[in-house]
Amino acid sequence: MAHLFPDREMGGGGIGKFMGKRSVKVSLLAVVSLVLISACSAPNLLNRSQPTAAVPIDLPMRTQAQLRDFDIAVKTIQSQYINQKAADAWQAQNAAYRAKVSAGMDNSEFIATLSSYLGVMNDNDLSIADAASQTTVTSTSGVTTSITGIGILANLPTADRNRVLILSVYPASPAADAGLKPHDAIVQIDGKPVSAAEGAAVLARLRGAAGSAVTLTIHTPGKGERDVVVTRKSITAESTFTFNRVPGTNIGYIQPDGSAVDGARAEISQALRDLSAKEGLDGLILDLRIMQNPDFPLTDLLGLFANGSAGVLQTRTDKTKIEITGKNIAGSQELPLVVMVSDQTLGVAESFAGMLQDIGRARIVGTQTTGRLSIINTLTLPNTFAMIQIPAGEYRGVKDQSWHGVGIKPDVASDLRWEDFTVEDDAQLKLAVQALTRQ
Repeated sequence: MAHLFPDREMGGGGIGKFMGKRSVKVSLLAVVSLVLISACSAPNLLNRSQPTAAVPIDLPMRTQAQLRDFDIAVKTIQSQYINQKAADAWQAQNAAYRAKVSAGMDNSEFIATLSSYLGVMNDNDLSIADAASQTTVTSTSGVTTSITGIGILANLPTADRNRVLILSVYPASPAADAGLKPHDAIVQIDGKPVSAAEGAAVLARLRGAAGSAVTLTIHTPGKGERDVVVTRKSITAESTFTFNRVPGTNIGYIQPDGSAVDGARAEISQALRDLSAKEGLDGLILDLRIMQNPDFPLTDLLGLFANGSAGVLQTRTDKTKIEITGKNIAGSQELPLVVMVSDQTLGVAESFAGMLQDIGRARIVGTQTTGRLSIINTLTLPNTFAMIQIPAGEYRGVKDQSWHGVGIKPDVASDLRWEDFTVEDDAQLKLAVQALTRQ
């Protein structure tokens, strides 16, 4: 599973009216990070002066450079990968793969060889990609910037799902104007089927010049397929933070903006004040079903709903207790709380849900998450510029259990994936309301 931001816009999924707008600055970064980011980012810990194995000087210069990168990758993974036992066993195959590199290959073959070697670890969070082929968009608070696209937040095709899955649609975007909604899946682009083999390259087929048109074949859950013509345009990215009261109840609903999370604590705090201004809430639903942002502010948001010991941060060599100093905002510390998760919830947001569940502060409702919640160090190889994602740590609950590869098991489970239902018929939201009203 991968998360991607074709245009870095988010719209309000789930229920609720879009309330309030906060401008965000958007900058296109050609070579900054992988599309396959499953958890929070950490600094590149590569020490470029570290010793490497001897590289024969009679080999072609490209092969020498690849061998140096290979040795740096192995040494760094050996020192940083969270599971030392697995890393030690993995390194037993080092000589065989190094010999393949020594035999000579182009850089794409080198990356494929190193990818195969990493695959021996059987950890989806440990990955490599050619940085030159990767683009992503970073969003932070600041001045509004226009970008060109169709206006969606989506999930890349996977081996078992040949589609671009729409997680959110940006308001007033070409996608919204064309009637596209969260949960829709793009299965063809200009008549050509979407394939998992494309990976991030599918983005190029969605993007284009302002005024150009693209024909998308859309599958809507329960409604089959239809062709939709979308005319691309320049779009201003704005916050899509959403909150309201669930109709017919006294339950608050909040869906944070997954595109820019730096102001999430302040936004949620203000939403709680606004929702409680006239009448206190009977409960709160925090919807994290499409939250994949690696910068999700774990401790800041824990402080709104919890106090005291919340869990531990486990790295390769250290274990640090996470102690939270809670602050009660409009009853946030006492409100009955449901956190919604799905198969699209990735990274730190998974850990957040698991921690609140572990201390008994929240009930978790939705689909079991995938367990892709490692803390990731990004290693950029100095000669080939390939980028490797190394799982270097993870957050755990107070019971000190690892959710890596397992995920967060909901208290109230749904077997529906994100692409199995529509905005209008959100069975998972109904379960969340029931979980609060039946307490």
